[in-house]
Amino acid sequence: MKVFTIFNIDVGKFIEGKKSNTIIARNRDKSELKDPVLKAITKKLAIWESEKGFLDNSITLNSLAKKLNTNSAYLSKVVNEQKQQNFASYLKDVRITHAISHLKENPEIVKTKSMIQIAEMYGFNSLSVFAASFKLKTAMTPGKFFKQLLEDEWEK
Repeated sequence: MKVFTIFNIDVGKFIEGKKSNTIIARNRDKSELKDPVLKAITKKLAIWESEKGFLDNSITLNSLAKKLNTNSAYLSKVVNEQKQQNFASYLKDVRITHAISHLKENPEIVKTKSMIQIAEMYGFNSLSVFAASFKLKTAMTPGKFFKQLLEDEWEK
């Protein structure tokens, strides 16, 4: 099995490594998956996201890999390259994005549930991780966001 690298100076791309019919084309800015297995994982991950599988608070890289019928190394590669994040960051990001959208559509949740109940609704086991992830994503605390939601709701 030979490994080779081809550089194409004109377009700034290079193709590296031909291993077991796996070719990964890389651009300086963003990776592009060429391997059919990795493309299939990307598609399965998108379906999992659309089915809101990220709300499962027990999901791990290994358990998701099993659900997607792949291994954790391939899944990690897809998340790293396609989402530009490690798995833990990706999971927190997708959960917070969903939480924000869902709470904007359903502000009454803020009136009837505690903050830990809301965190658990969106797959978080820890209020501190929820709050830190929320603040990282929005630059505001969940409490401030909830207050703003209620004020916006009251003005309607």
